[in-house]
Amino acid sequence: MFPIEQYRAQCLRVEVQSPVQPGQPKNRIKSFPLLVRKEMLAALLAFAVLGIVSALWDAPLSVPADPSGIPEQDVKAPWIFVGIQQMLRYFPPFVAGILLPLAATAALAAIPYLLPRQPLLISIIFGATVILLTALTLWGYFS
Repeated sequence: MFPIEQYRAQCLRVEVQSPVQPGQPKNRIKSFPLLVRKEMLAALLAFAVLGIVSALWDAPLSVPADPSGIPEQDVKAPWIFVGIQQMLRYFPPFVAGILLPLAATAALAAIPYLLPRQPLLISIIFGATVILLTALTLWGYFS
């Protein structure tokens, strides 16, 4: 999908660098159908490659799970949920599983509206959020 994003960025860059003047004729072709066709072709190609790879190589599965043999403290969530699982150890389930993630998502979604012309502050908030989520994930993974 990266070539498609590079194509979009190049089209935007060309349009910004050489905009059409008000008196000039618009010699343009419709790029939306061409872009959709290219994206669909890339998606079909990716699905075909994924299907071939999954047909040729089996997934490495271990023995079936035995729920009676694993203590609850050793069970870990997938890496993306380890931070929330770590918060569940210290907060009630409603607060750690629903309230805090919802508040964090709402705060991050509101940043562009609250700070429209402060890119440095937005970058600092984004960097702090990435560091916090990475720290929570690593803390939950290694504890």
